[in-house]
Amino acid sequence: MNAKFILFVVYALASCVADASDQPANDIAGRGSDSANTIEADQFKFGGFGSLGISHSSQSLGDYTIDSTVPKGPGRSYDWGFGNDSLLGAQVSATFTPQVSAILQVISEYQADNSYRPDVEWANVKYAYTPDTYIRVGRIALPTFLNSDNRYVGYSYPWVHPPVDLYRQLTITDSDGVDAMYRFQIGEFRNSLKAIYGKNTIRRATSISYSTDMRGIFDTLEQGATTLRIGYQERVSVSHNLLTGITGARIPYSDLSAGVSYDPGNWFILSEWIQRESTTKSSAMYISAGYRVDQFTPYLTYSQNSAASFIPGFPAPTAAAIQAAKRAQRTVSMGVRWDFMKNTDVKLQYDQIRLSNDSNGYLANVPAGTILYGTRFHVISAVVDFLF
Repeated sequence: MNAKFILFVVYALASCVADASDQPANDIAGRGSDSANTIEADQFKFGGFGSLGISHSSQSLGDYTIDSTVPKGPGRSYDWGFGNDSLLGAQVSATFTPQVSAILQVISEYQADNSYRPDVEWANVKYAYTPDTYIRVGRIALPTFLNSDNRYVGYSYPWVHPPVDLYRQLTITDSDGVDAMYRFQIGEFRNSLKAIYGKNTIRRATSISYSTDMRGIFDTLEQGATTLRIGYQERVSVSHNLLTGITGARIPYSDLSAGVSYDPGNWFILSEWIQRESTTKSSAMYISAGYRVDQFTPYLTYSQNSAASFIPGFPAPTAAAIQAAKRAQRTVSMGVRWDFMKNTDVKLQYDQIRLSNDSNGYLANVPAGTILYGTRFHVISAVVDFLF
């Protein structure tokens, strides 16, 4: 994102902070962009969220990481690791007029360079033509999944982290560009139609990926306890290898995603699916259910991702590409959430991961030549989530 634009947003929001510094605190907890207690003035809100997590893997020949940007994890590098589920976020929003508002969200989490340096996740200005129609410009959350807006707010969902086999499929969480939303009724359903256009940069331990011409359309239907979402997006991506200095070819990507959630209060069930196409075609899914008993929410989850098949019309794949395409695994999870105090929870989760018969799955830092195909391993995780 243009540095001048970010500085403008920061300056504008800081001005609101100065005007609101003497206002009393109000307790407001929600999801997504409202997932925090806030200090409110007529034009200003400040809040934050965080998670402190620890995990252990029984697989000592590779690291269990929940995202490709996480360089190390429990297993080979650490007996117990904090990097998968620990982060801290802060958010400032301001309303300048009934139509114009802005938001800035900064998150500190374990990065590809082995640091917890803060990173700007959101920084955008919004113009609302009506309460049901708006356009935003800046850095915006990419609405691929049901929990995309609140992916970093652990307090807002039941698990220690969203199911890895699906959410790892699309590391891109934000877009630098523009989006527009129009909300309207279809019978008893409230329908929200959103379109996006932008670009993105992702830094990993050994590479940088640049995505341009990102465009997509997403539709969300809500009625009572039911939420349905479907989305389609495209982009062109190129990867630069930091070790060799080689920049790869520009590759078109497309992703079709769908999700459904039913949550009447005492219990919930939700499921999501994605199909990805580039030089290969693959898919992933999960289904999860839980039941709330007073302060406790036990839950079960099954997730899996398929091996990729190569699409004709592209150059012959390299041996490394063939092996990467075979990566597949499935996970059975069980856990419990305990809301033991206001705006704070503690979660415990057990995962059993089964690797495919011809790959090491998503394990990271596996020694060269090590074959773990078809093996099972176990991960135990604990996290405390909080809002402030």
